[in-house]
Amino acid sequence: MNWEDELRKLSAPDPPGELLARILASRAAGVRVVLPVAARNVGSRRALRYAAIAAILAGVAWLGWDVLTARPGVESELPPVWMIGGMPFSPSTAFGQDRIPPTRSPRYPLIARIQPTRVRAGRWTYEGSTIGDGVFTTSHGQPRTIVIAAGDFEGKPVWVASSSMEMLDTVLVDRATLRPLRNVRPMRHARLVQQFSHDSIDELLYLGPPPKERERTLRGAAVLPDLGLGPMLVSWSPHSLEMLVQALPLTRGWRGSVYSANWVTMATRFPTFTALDLRVTGTERVTVPSGTFDCWRLEEREGDDKSVLWVSKDQGWLVMTRHTSSDGSRKWRTEWISETRLVAVDTLPTPPTP
Repeated sequence: MNWEDELRKLSAPDPPGELLARILASRAAGVRVVLPVAARNVGSRRALRYAAIAAILAGVAWLGWDVLTARPGVESELPPVWMIGGMPFSPSTAFGQDRIPPTRSPRYPLIARIQPTRVRAGRWTYEGSTIGDGVFTTSHGQPRTIVIAAGDFEGKPVWVASSSMEMLDTVLVDRATLRPLRNVRPMRHARLVQQFSHDSIDELLYLGPPPKERERTLRGAAVLPDLGLGPMLVSWSPHSLEMLVQALPLTRGWRGSVYSANWVTMATRFPTFTALDLRVTGTERVTVPSGTFDCWRLEEREGDDKSVLWVSKDQGWLVMTRHTSSDGSRKWRTEWISETRLVAVDTLPTPPTP
């Protein structure tokens, strides 16, 4: 097929008579045909372009003001976090910030059997330190004290777990299941309140009035990943492993996983729930400031991070923890070891269940 012949078969409109006469005359004289150029209305198109740009900038400014303006009342979610303040077309992920890692599934079966009567009321004080390449580097400030006391909440016997070290967190824990019922965490310019039911968590984050901002409240809710009756932890709170390990039926080869709840209103920053995987790897006698204990050596895994816990066989106390990490460099690799050790214990008998 000859495409030139096919194109010649296509119909084309005849030029106006005056233009056709000019073309024929130019051809006869052997002169190049000069076609008329349509005049463009440059000014009007330029004005339209500038008007469109101005409209886009006005929309960006209005949306930025709307994002940053604080409102009283309750909001359903956190406002977006932008790298350039007030520009909703520039999300932080577009600037290479770390993405939220997906929630990992538990490696082992969820813990279903515990011995809640082994949990004791009392005070456990821990000191921490960091070691770099085998050389003591620093201590972790003031000792941290976990306080567990008996209480009652909505007709249920609970453990009231609180912490020192300038953290006034208080967690109410069902004494029979070791599932959290309520978590309150006051902060400098905020206050977090989490309410747990058998299948969900409701959260309110009260943001205080720092300079040039109004007070507001953020609300979040999530379905619990474990709808059973097994224990559950609260991240960054006194209701962590210190209480749970007292009730675990640890033996050789034991393993199990448990979920820990984070902040629901921060779900765009990190997962709402994380799975902690625990397994017994052996036994060991360790000496800490509070004494010498025969312990179960317990491996804890959260994602790719690993820690080692030493839990006393007799009382179930968390005696020592160790987390090893490195600076991640390829040429020079510094190994950091963070440890916490039990300094003092003051326990009380478990109160009778009403």
